[in-house]
Amino acid sequence: MENRSAFSEEIDLHELFFKLRRRWAWFVGCLLLAGLGAWLYLAVKSPVYDYQSTMLIGDQSTGSKQTQELLQLLDNNKQRAVKIEDEVGLLTSADMVRRTLEQLPFGVSYYAVPDSWLNSVRKLKVRERAMGGVPFQVQALANKPQLTGVPIYVESLADGRFRVHAEADKGELRQLFSGELVREVEDVKFDQTIGAGDTLRTPLLSVVINPEPGYPATGSEQYFFRMNDMSSLTADYQQRLKVQPTEHESRILLLSIRGSVPDKEQRFLNTLMTTYVQDDLNQKNETGRKTIAFLDNEIGKLSNSRSRSTANLSSFRASRNVVDVGVQSGVDIQQQAQLGTMRARVATDQKFYESMLSYLRQHRGKSQVATLSSAGISDPTVTHLIEQLTELNNKRAVLAVNASDINPQVVALDEEISTTKEQLIQTLGSLTRTSEIALRDLDQQLSAVRSQLSSTPENERQLNSLQTTSESTEKNYSFLVQKRNEAAIALATNTTDKKIVDPARQTGLGPAAPKPPLVALLALLAGLAIPTGLVLLIDKTNRRVQGKEDLARITDIPLLGVIPHGTSKDRRVQTQDPRSPIVEAFRSIRVNLQYLSAGLDKRVIGVTSSVPGEGKTFCSVHLAAELARSGRRVILLECDMRRPAVAPYLGIDARAPQGLSTYLSGQSTLEEARIVTDIPNLDVLACGPIPHNPTELLESKRLEDLILLLKEEYDYLMVDIPPMGYVSEFFVLLQHLDANLYVVRQNYTDREMVGQIDELYRDQKVKQLYTVINDVHFANTYEYRYKTKAYNYGS
Repeated sequence: MENRSAFSEEIDLHELFFKLRRRWAWFVGCLLLAGLGAWLYLAVKSPVYDYQSTMLIGDQSTGSKQTQELLQLLDNNKQRAVKIEDEVGLLTSADMVRRTLEQLPFGVSYYAVPDSWLNSVRKLKVRERAMGGVPFQVQALANKPQLTGVPIYVESLADGRFRVHAEADKGELRQLFSGELVREVEDVKFDQTIGAGDTLRTPLLSVVINPEPGYPATGSEQYFFRMNDMSSLTADYQQRLKVQPTEHESRILLLSIRGSVPDKEQRFLNTLMTTYVQDDLNQKNETGRKTIAFLDNEIGKLSNSRSRSTANLSSFRASRNVVDVGVQSGVDIQQQAQLGTMRARVATDQKFYESMLSYLRQHRGKSQVATLSSAGISDPTVTHLIEQLTELNNKRAVLAVNASDINPQVVALDEEISTTKEQLIQTLGSLTRTSEIALRDLDQQLSAVRSQLSSTPENERQLNSLQTTSESTEKNYSFLVQKRNEAAIALATNTTDKKIVDPARQTGLGPAAPKPPLVALLALLAGLAIPTGLVLLIDKTNRRVQGKEDLARITDIPLLGVIPHGTSKDRRVQTQDPRSPIVEAFRSIRVNLQYLSAGLDKRVIGVTSSVPGEGKTFCSVHLAAELARSGRRVILLECDMRRPAVAPYLGIDARAPQGLSTYLSGQSTLEEARIVTDIPNLDVLACGPIPHNPTELLESKRLEDLILLLKEEYDYLMVDIPPMGYVSEFFVLLQHLDANLYVVRQNYTDREMVGQIDELYRDQKVKQLYTVINDVHFANTYEYRYKTKAYNYGS
């Protein structure tokens, strides 16, 4: 057992190459099949191409001056990385892809089936075409369910009409725009003919088919189309679309897609980028429009006040005949005007603060609010908080496209939005209270100034008051008009920081797949790997003995030698050619048995095997003949009385009426049963008639006496014993044997059977046991390859 465990399981490369070389025909066949498969694949597979485009997503710091100054204090790299991820998420979102496809005529896909022998049995070679690449155009009727998942063939007839037909086991009826499944359709089959421009109305299909202008009227191809619902189309393009920055921390994104129709893929990428840029511009314009709407409302209110104050001043001057009040009012009037202006500005700011504070308090519990405008607000803290809240809302909108409300990033953003709103509410509250205090202070100052002016004549005082009110209203009105003009200019000149750098184009000089060199390489590898795997699999799963190394792993029984494979002529004992490979093999076994293993004193030699067919009788006859040729007197006893097979090897009559069975049963004498062969010094006690009780005959005292008698007359007794794995006669004869030869046939004897014999040997139940490997194909066995020409030595 220790010797067997010492064998290494490492692969011997020389042995592996030897086994692979023996199966060279497998490699030739597999390479031919792999080459044929590669050729068919290249002929059938539609070529696909890679398309790329690039766009600039812009700098993150594109807000107000206060926002830019604030972002300079932050980690720009971190903010930029998050921004890039957001932009990638938006570009690849289902909503963005769907809105892009809604602008493109991709609801119908067109295909051509070339007239090729590959399509004679089944349509294997099919090519998708762009619109205009087939002789017809299909327009689906809106709000009508259409048949999807089924090829619908269209044939152009000689009279200008079209034959539309389809046949399939299963299809689906869907609303194309929404992708809603109306019902599944079993056993799809229809065939109708319509005129050009007419509407085909069936329960499964509602379309208008028009001829393609300028397309050749004749052709050998077949054409069909498929209806695509928007949901499936969106999922397909979303899966194939890839977006990534060109470099780490780069603001330029690379958009790529792979497809077989150049026009469709390029149009998709260009439309996607255009839609994305326009969305960003629309979002920025919406903020500007809201700002202008607010300013227009305030200007409208001040316009009424301005008109009333102007009318009151004109009326007072006309009724009181007062024109110039500059000298009369003096410094007090100037001070009153300045205070009035200050109070108006503070009051305006207060209105801004109160309006924004009311809106935020009403939407305090919501995760998002409408975009707030900082136009007209001079406080930098409020401006910063508004811009921060707007940025957080934009981030949450991006995440909401592909994430649910329980997503950890969405929850974190909601908390940050809530905190920012609370800070803005507190700041606006503080500013409102501050404005109230400032108004009260300004009112007190104005009251003091007015009390000083009360000492002036009543007419002058009233005129000054009217002038002050008119000037204050005019200044406020001018201020708001100026802001409104600035907002209008900003809206009119508003641009996006995102732009298309390179439109969609094909990359590479040829198709991205399939690549003939790569397919050929894969076919070559498959043609080599498959037979190699089969050889290794057969070798690893083969449980039969292959040579002496296999025996060494299984058993410690000594090996006497190996016997080469013979032809049908070798069934008879060879006497004419003493140097034949089989004779040389048995000569080596005889020498090993006599002088190295058993010794010359072992005269009764039994030959057995595990199961029939392993060549024990063949070895018994040839070893007996070899012993006889060496000058010893030898007799062969055929004790395998169930399946006797000695007679054909020695050319004697297998139907002889006397033999060992008749002698042991007392029906004949030894001289009657014994046969003298043509080989000098070799006699045979063949089985004779097959008895019905072979075990009882072999257990008889007459066999024991026979062996003692023959030992006095012969030098060696060769005993052909039944297989020990099938019957029990081996153990009956074991007591009469001096040595035992156990025959193992290459690629026939199961290793488990050898293991059972080895167990008997290790338990000392069978002694003086030796093995012989029979029927060895030297040319097919790495272990004995050197013996192929060894027997020619000295010939």
